[in-house]
Amino acid sequence: MRPELPWQWKVESKRLLWLLGLTFALIVTFQYIELPYAISSLFSSTKIPISRNSTSLVGDEEVEVDQIFDRRGNATASAISPSTAALPPSLPTSNPNENATATAPATSAESPAALPGLYPSTAKENATAHAASAKSPALSPVKGNATAPAASAKAPALSPVKANATTSHVPERNSTKTAVADVSPSVRFVPDMKDNARLPDSGVMSIFDMSKKLRENRVSLNRRAKKPKWVTKPDLELLQAKYEIENAPIDDKDPLLYAPLYRNVSMFKRSYELMEKMLKVYVYKEGERPIMHNPILRGIYASEGWFMKLIESNNNRFVTKDASKSHLFYLPFSSRMLEVTLYVQDSHSHRNLIKYLKDYIDFISVKYPFWNRTSGADHFLAACHDWAPTETGKHFSKSIRALCNSDVKEGFVFGKDTSLPETFVRDPKKPLSNIGGKSASKRPLLAFFAGKPDHGYLRPILLSYWGNNKDPDLKIFGKLPRTKGNKNYLNFMKTSKYCICAKGYEVNSPRVVEAIFYDCVPVIISDNFVPPFFEALNWESFALFVPEKDVPNLKKILMSIPKRRYLQMQMRVKKVQKHFLWHVKPEKYDMFHMILHSVWFNRVFQVSV
Repeated sequence: MRPELPWQWKVESKRLLWLLGLTFALIVTFQYIELPYAISSLFSSTKIPISRNSTSLVGDEEVEVDQIFDRRGNATASAISPSTAALPPSLPTSNPNENATATAPATSAESPAALPGLYPSTAKENATAHAASAKSPALSPVKGNATAPAASAKAPALSPVKANATTSHVPERNSTKTAVADVSPSVRFVPDMKDNARLPDSGVMSIFDMSKKLRENRVSLNRRAKKPKWVTKPDLELLQAKYEIENAPIDDKDPLLYAPLYRNVSMFKRSYELMEKMLKVYVYKEGERPIMHNPILRGIYASEGWFMKLIESNNNRFVTKDASKSHLFYLPFSSRMLEVTLYVQDSHSHRNLIKYLKDYIDFISVKYPFWNRTSGADHFLAACHDWAPTETGKHFSKSIRALCNSDVKEGFVFGKDTSLPETFVRDPKKPLSNIGGKSASKRPLLAFFAGKPDHGYLRPILLSYWGNNKDPDLKIFGKLPRTKGNKNYLNFMKTSKYCICAKGYEVNSPRVVEAIFYDCVPVIISDNFVPPFFEALNWESFALFVPEKDVPNLKKILMSIPKRRYLQMQMRVKKVQKHFLWHVKPEKYDMFHMILHSVWFNRVFQVSV
């Protein structure tokens, strides 16, 4: 029997090793296949948030204070690490112009024939399909074998609008609530979560990584861009503009443009000048209210409404009625009114919202040749609702999307999409009321935050560590008591050195723009949030980005900032403020022009012929 023992031992060893290998394979399979699905079921972006789905326009869950500052305030952490004793030195005033290897394209091309006038189509409530046929205008090809296809077909019927939602009137919030005087704000809900709090810290893209991705995508998107079916004169004009922007002469002495605020002030200035000189936008007239052509000018979704109102105004110099001369095509729908009109309460499904937008695209792509010429690459939209990334992700994948919910993990594409500032407007007639705040020497509070406490996973943790006056230097509250004109909230913003912009359910938050509006340095706590006008602005020169996982070290991070650095940042907040203001009549470098510039800039750098 002894001679057989070694052989048996070898057999048993092989079986044992085989079993160990199989066990390891099963563990790996579970970890990399099953676990992500479990996680995604908890944090999936396709699920519709319970909050903010109210079908009443002005009755959003976030009343007064929360409506104002409850959205995303994210940033991806080029974050200030708590281990650093002080902030890095200020960034250089401007970056040297990039070396341009492109050669100047030809500037002459025959312009396509003008289109006939366009008129809004009328859709019945009962989804009566109406036909629309239009011949494609004759477009002069640049290449000998490029001919403009003719488009003639019946347009698909647009999705019906609910009978009880056809009114375009938006009720105003009752502002006659009893004022609360001499109140000591308190947190309504502060769970004790220190021991069990777990913040997601994987897959976070820092501001540095975002900048790197933006540079990479400018090149890759241009290389991978699908060439248009035929080339037009506006295409060649965009190529010429790209060459001039890349080779912009160094100019960092403009009194209106403070160089440290920008990635490259010379490129920004030249790009803005060219936009003013040549940009033409065609606005589609098709589509019925209330979803189309119905701007909302108050509340937390005001950005998409103000942009729509201003670009559709009669005296807008960027708009052309001749679509053959346009560089960009605007799709005038309101993501907020889409939700109010079509979303079925508690259905947790927005398929019908997506279908409505698809039907609209099908309609205009049949009636006109422009969408099909570029697969929508020269079309853009401005949408501020939380669900906009999902609603536009598939059928607008080639288009330029200006999104308030600019989340890296929800399909935001650097170099194509742009971050739309989320702004809270209380009085559309006076959008600049209460602007400004105390000087730096008259801001006794270190930091301030107030907002709906159970709005997302981050705020309960923030309140658990710093709420209920646990630290006299940090005024971190839940929902503040209502006062006339929201004076409690405004006073805190105007007298704090730093304003905390903590995300809610989504990454964006109106507090980011509010902080700038009230001369307060924004502290953005929202991983993977792409800040507004990221293509042009150097956000790290005037704002702080703190990773969500560093909430326990918030005071240590803020206290590590030297006084000189804070004064510098607060001064820069005042200088960048002009880019974040709505004017009833647009002014140079204001919010309207900056949104349009971001769309223009991204189109210039991805045009292909």
